[in-house]
Amino acid sequence: MSLFCLVHGSTQNAACWDLLVPKLERRGHDVVRMNLPTNESEASATRYAEVVAASIPRDCDDAIVVAHSASGLFLPLVPQRCLVRRLVFLAAVIPQIGKSLRDQVNEDKNMFNPEWLGKDPTKDDELARTFLFHDCSPKLTNWALSTMSLMLARRAILEVCPLSTWPAVPSSYILCLDDKTIQPEWSRRAARERLGVDSMELPGGHCPYISRPSDLADVLSALD
Repeated sequence: MSLFCLVHGSTQNAACWDLLVPKLERRGHDVVRMNLPTNESEASATRYAEVVAASIPRDCDDAIVVAHSASGLFLPLVPQRCLVRRLVFLAAVIPQIGKSLRDQVNEDKNMFNPEWLGKDPTKDDELARTFLFHDCSPKLTNWALSTMSLMLARRAILEVCPLSTWPAVPSSYILCLDDKTIQPEWSRRAARERLGVDSMELPGGHCPYISRPSDLADVLSALD
């Protein structure tokens, strides 16, 4: 069994994983998670990667790091700082060596849903319901809204990817077929071109750890 390190995205805190954690533990896995330094606007991707790596016990050689959404931007930096068995991009951006995330967005208009760009769902519950939790029950949505927190990762978004080579660690991509933020077509193509893998595909929207935690736990467990 594995240690799953769960890394939240740009609009929620670590509590967002509360429904997934027991599902993984019942399948025999260990889980760690952390709150990222989301209030540090000048924190680099390296700073975020250091926080993730610090959450993994030093004697662990079996960690699978799962990064959601914008946190895919610094996921490949984690293996430089600790032992990692696999990287999992969950409905996540994938960095591109030699470019910043802003460069990617400017060059590829198919990356994000244009109706999502520039929106802040942490200040507007209706935006969160429309783009993040549209496949959740009202009760689940109300709970999910309590986990909202904005990541002020200005520097990490604007800086050129600090990687010179991709880490020699296997990678997986989990795509959400009804994602209203990151375009599924982009995810499918980028997974093949940058990770060299076919994406694993789940029904539903951007946050499957809330809308279908059992299904997501099954997919993650299959990577063990």
